[in-house]
Amino acid sequence: MKRLGVVSHLIGGRKLIVKGSESMSSCNIKELPRKGSAVLDKKVARIGKVSDIIGPASRPYVVVRIFSDVPDSKAKSWIREKVYVK
Repeated sequence: MKRLGVVSHLIGGRKLIVKGSESMSSCNIKELPRKGSAVLDKKVARIGKVSDIIGPASRPYVVVRIFSDVPDSKAKSWIREKVYVK
């Protein structure tokens, strides 16, 4: 399990924007998480999957599509929390 970053905000109710961790800024393109990779919270519960990587190469943002079985109230609780990729 590798730290993905910190959730910046929630858009459209079903997507999280994650500001990439500092380690992502120094990695090469092959070390970035792949689309479809599972995203986990601090309790190691699966919350969604990587949908896209956007922004500058020096500090990318990751778009995470939240799984449909996750309630909206739970999604809001992840703002400003660290998330991880498997």
